[in-house]
Amino acid sequence: MRGLVGLLAGLALLGGSGCAVVKVKERAFGDVAVERNVDALSGGRLSTAAATALGSAGLDPEQCAREPEPCIAQLRPLAPVEDWLATAAELQLLRMNAAPATVAKAAESAGMAKRAQRSKNAEPSQSAEPSQSPAVAPDVDSDLRTRAAIETARYAYAYLFLSPRTPEQRVFEARQERVLRFYNRAIDVVAQAAFEASRGQIGSTPLQVGGLELSIALHGYEATELTQQPEALLASDTLGFDNLRAVYRRDGFGTALVAVFPRRSRSDPDAADTPYRDTRYLPVTATLRFDGDGGLDAVLASRTARMDVYNPYRIDSETIAGRKVPLAANYSAAYGIWLARSELARLSLSSLLRPKQARAFKPRIYLNQPYDPDKRVIVLVHGLASSPEAWVNLANELLGDETLRKHYQLWQVFYPTNLSILSNRAAIDSALTQTFAHYDPEGDDVAGRDAVLVGHSMGGVISRLLVSDSGDRALDTTLQAFDPAAAQRLRNEPMVRELTVFKAMPQFERAVFLASPHRGAVVTDGWPLRMVRKLIRLPFDVLRETAELAQRNEVGQDELQKIGFRKGRPPTGPDDLSPNSLFMRSTENLPIEAGLPYHTIVGQRDPKLPLLQSSDGAVPYRSAHLDGALSEKVIPSGHSVQETPQAILELRRILRIDMAEYAKRVQR
Repeated sequence: MRGLVGLLAGLALLGGSGCAVVKVKERAFGDVAVERNVDALSGGRLSTAAATALGSAGLDPEQCAREPEPCIAQLRPLAPVEDWLATAAELQLLRMNAAPATVAKAAESAGMAKRAQRSKNAEPSQSAEPSQSPAVAPDVDSDLRTRAAIETARYAYAYLFLSPRTPEQRVFEARQERVLRFYNRAIDVVAQAAFEASRGQIGSTPLQVGGLELSIALHGYEATELTQQPEALLASDTLGFDNLRAVYRRDGFGTALVAVFPRRSRSDPDAADTPYRDTRYLPVTATLRFDGDGGLDAVLASRTARMDVYNPYRIDSETIAGRKVPLAANYSAAYGIWLARSELARLSLSSLLRPKQARAFKPRIYLNQPYDPDKRVIVLVHGLASSPEAWVNLANELLGDETLRKHYQLWQVFYPTNLSILSNRAAIDSALTQTFAHYDPEGDDVAGRDAVLVGHSMGGVISRLLVSDSGDRALDTTLQAFDPAAAQRLRNEPMVRELTVFKAMPQFERAVFLASPHRGAVVTDGWPLRMVRKLIRLPFDVLRETAELAQRNEVGQDELQKIGFRKGRPPTGPDDLSPNSLFMRSTENLPIEAGLPYHTIVGQRDPKLPLLQSSDGAVPYRSAHLDGALSEKVIPSGHSVQETPQAILELRRILRIDMAEYAKRVQR
């Protein structure tokens, strides 16, 4: 018996000292894919590749994650260069994520303080909150998170450009894509630190950031675009947007950011009278290059670096370490932030219904990107009770279309829809003329001519008038209601002539009208909208000017009533949209400028109805249809046809045709 026990013990000892038995376990492919993609950025722990490199060198991955520097030094002679650099970058990224975000919080607090101060200055009648002392600025040069971010970027940069194999030779490797993400994330943190170190002072370089002497270089920006100090710097790829169908971005080298500039002060005397508005939300792409002409060791030891900041609308690639690489970009973030932080929807409704308006606000022209003299302009004009928010997905799709983005820039018109259509036509004409003249005073920019005009609903009616020549027809029709003497007096009134006699704007060479009631919208005469029309208020200055005009020309109430006045109140925008309005009678047959191509996009709410009897729920097909249109696209849709993918695709098709025809004209 003892012999048997001894034999079994011996066998057990031998089995324990032999090779472990490998067991095969089938796993779901999705589980394997998830595990392969987990890393310091996506899962908060080391990737399998990094853990393997450390384990093969006899190093404890968990201990290395807590204390990266000793492990990085020990790993170098024990692993291939690429394994070492990629693992070092990931270890430093874990260290960066573990450090407190002191700099980011300070920058956020500074931005909030500036916004609060602007609100306080803008509302002097409100009681002021107790003053708070400004937060103490962190020491950006010694900040642990910033230093770890710099080291992450340094090792990742060395892996990408200074390791034995070129990026092209690793193009299909998941690790290269992972290390690029590490680099881009680290640059976001370094950029925030640089912003905090400069306190928004553009050009104040070099800066002391995380142990580096950091210089800043701007690319693709005009000096006039950066005259103010930004109040915040936002990481584009961490932002999500509701009601935005897609976020258009370009993968590449660097990190995409949005520089937020201060709102115009209400005390600025030019703020109300200047129609054009440069974008407050500037998209930028930042990269970090480390000095060191001696190769890998020089870059790893360098204490100087340069942060390059690019305008992604003008620069899409850069030569780095002798190789042309695409730059990262996000084309939706700045636009989405503008819409989210604007008060356009509130203003559009208050202009219709808010009582006691002292004066009408004047149309504004919003630039959705920095002005580019070499890109043609697309002007978007919204409809009734609306704002530029009506174009949210259409504008985003145009910004996201790479081909169109290279040739066009977007301007959006915002105007008060309670005023008469002829008043808005004159005001928008003036605002656009001033805007073109401001950005192109010599009149020789590509952007200053051959623009494309796009209007929806009432904005489409206004747009048609912006490219039409009225002659005296609108004036004559308007004056038919007056006795001959009063009509003659009114004919010579500058105010009357400004509204009723106009020419096509020379800057436009094509127009697109979406769901536009050129002959009126029957729904405006229905009882619900008749009630709304009665609630609409006009500003005091409009009422005063109209009353003074009538008194000056001895016009009686009976005559005013014949041209649509109600108890001394002139017609509003919704009044003009009635098929029976004087406006429709005087303008529906005005010809569009000869030779100017135009297109219509029409909604058909019930496709089962014959086209001639159909409507989009607000505008009959017969009203939206225009003879002579180069194309007409009928889309199953309600009145908000501009929101449909089919309408956006049609507009993109039209713009590509426009782009090709423009290229032919230029070549002649």
